[in-house]
Amino acid sequence: MSENDMYEDFADRYDWMNIHDPAREVFFKTLFKKNNVSDVLDCACGTGKDLIMFHSLGYSVIGSDLSNAMLRKAHENLKEASLDLPLINSDFRELEKHFKTQFDAVVCLTNSINEVLDESEVRRALESMKAILRPGGILVFDQGQSDATMKNPPRYDPVINNRDFSRLFVLEYSANVMQVKIFDFVHTEDKCEFNHTTVNVAIRLKDDWDRILSDVGFSDIHYLGDLDFAPYDKNTSRRLIVVAHK
Repeated sequence: MSENDMYEDFADRYDWMNIHDPAREVFFKTLFKKNNVSDVLDCACGTGKDLIMFHSLGYSVIGSDLSNAMLRKAHENLKEASLDLPLINSDFRELEKHFKTQFDAVVCLTNSINEVLDESEVRRALESMKAILRPGGILVFDQGQSDATMKNPPRYDPVINNRDFSRLFVLEYSANVMQVKIFDFVHTEDKCEFNHTTVNVAIRLKDDWDRILSDVGFSDIHYLGDLDFAPYDKNTSRRLIVVAHK
């Protein structure tokens, strides 16, 4: 989340690992119906794929992101889908400066919240998200790090390997930070290309979020272990999904 756009060289490749997941659609449709959600802010919308999904499910949706490179790609994806949805260049630590209305739901997905390494800045982000939620509104964020996976943290993750493209994550750990080195290989009949991107992610687990979210003033906090709404289990869950009410 520095002033330099770390996604400048990655935005055009980001969607290469985007795979349609019907379970993800069912999860959000069920969650939003249960919580009477009609309008959504995706405050780390990236390339806009989730904006397209939320719109297809019938929700009024706005996207914001700090990365201009990601927003440019989001514009391309929305145009390709024949959609004209609002996209705002905004730091999710300062949402109240850009949005005067409030939302039924704010989502911050795919580990975006943990790209803010400093805990005081994470609190600032959560306070900003809370400020633009209606009373009773929900904040949703998710991450791949869980108590179970961090007991024996992975070093390598071959995310994609098909005929034309391979993506490998190489993971290194220092204190409470995970450095994700992303190696992309294009290997078609007429093209051979290699690209590398590095992203640093803070490691925050359930007890950390319990403390931080409570301090910020969120209530009725639910922790899920998967898209099937299974309760989060420190011993077995392989992901962490947080749903917190204002």
